[in-house]
Amino acid sequence: MFDNIGFSKIDDFRIYQASRESLALAERFIAEGKEANREFLKNHKTIKPKLPISGSFIYAHPANYRGRPTLNYTVQDWVALLRELKDTGMNTVIFQACAWLELETAFYPSENFRNFKIWNVIEPMLEAAGMEKMTVFMGGMGSATGWKEIFEKKTVDDEKNLHIRCYRELIKKYEKSFHGFYFAPETIYMGKRDKSWEFTMNNLYREILSEIKNAAPGKAILLSPGTRYYEGREDDFCQSWLALLKNVPLDIMAPQDSIGTCLNNLQFASKTYPIWKKICDEAKIKFWSNIEIFERKDKIILEDNDYSTPADYRKVYAQMEVAEKYAEKLICWEAPYYLSEKYAGETARQLKEKLTLLSRTEN
Repeated sequence: MFDNIGFSKIDDFRIYQASRESLALAERFIAEGKEANREFLKNHKTIKPKLPISGSFIYAHPANYRGRPTLNYTVQDWVALLRELKDTGMNTVIFQACAWLELETAFYPSENFRNFKIWNVIEPMLEAAGMEKMTVFMGGMGSATGWKEIFEKKTVDDEKNLHIRCYRELIKKYEKSFHGFYFAPETIYMGKRDKSWEFTMNNLYREILSEIKNAAPGKAILLSPGTRYYEGREDDFCQSWLALLKNVPLDIMAPQDSIGTCLNNLQFASKTYPIWKKICDEAKIKFWSNIEIFERKDKIILEDNDYSTPADYRKVYAQMEVAEKYAEKLICWEAPYYLSEKYAGETARQLKEKLTLLSRTEN
């Protein structure tokens, strides 16, 4: 969806912005996905899930929409936000990215990336998370380019070293203040195998994650790739990921359900989860699920700097209902904005109310 990427300025920071041509193409599959989800929900009895959402991604700012920027948050601002999440039943946060490559920004006092524009977001967040006893996963270097593009624009070693330098610096500065790592790049199976690409990606994943694991062996590593279902290619989906993960020291797989983005939809969720479960079982990796609690807008207007709204709770319940049959833990993208009435309106309030009730029922 975000090839031909440009930039848009919001206040004093930049976000990625797709071209109008790319967004016009995206609107077509968004329309199809939303219609498929509406049809599914017409014939689906709403069932209250048993497993609550207990974690969320957080950020300095989202990469491609306004959201709820935290660039200037104090410790007390972070405490207030984390308490919002705790009130909803969450005990885990995943900081999306400590730096963004194309945006040339870093969110901690970095020596490695001192030529980037720097905000100190990480330190007050970690202090607040310690005060609130939240489990924290730290994302490293974020990038808008897909993994395929790195072979055209730079060497694999360049890409690998950027990630390793970022993680090493986070370990050196903050190792005692967080619990695990989030490996930010989002690989996705796109309907056919490419064994040469799988081999290269396996090397890249293995070398980066081995470096992290050797430097901080007690910290878990989490990955959250996208999901798209292809009828009749279930085994290819599985084998492609097993090839990519061979000897990679990954601890937790938390695939995006991709239902908010309309890359996947509710009718296929029951077919994709067994594939992910099989992958995780064979690779001996914990299986979580990343529930997308947003809904794409029917018409995307570039100038809005927001492409999505909070999803109706019945849709989110349906997403959770199938996920909890397979996953140990549910996390989401993303609670700070999509569960905030102040930032995202009445639908956010309703969704937060329903998710909070689930967490209290579970406890």
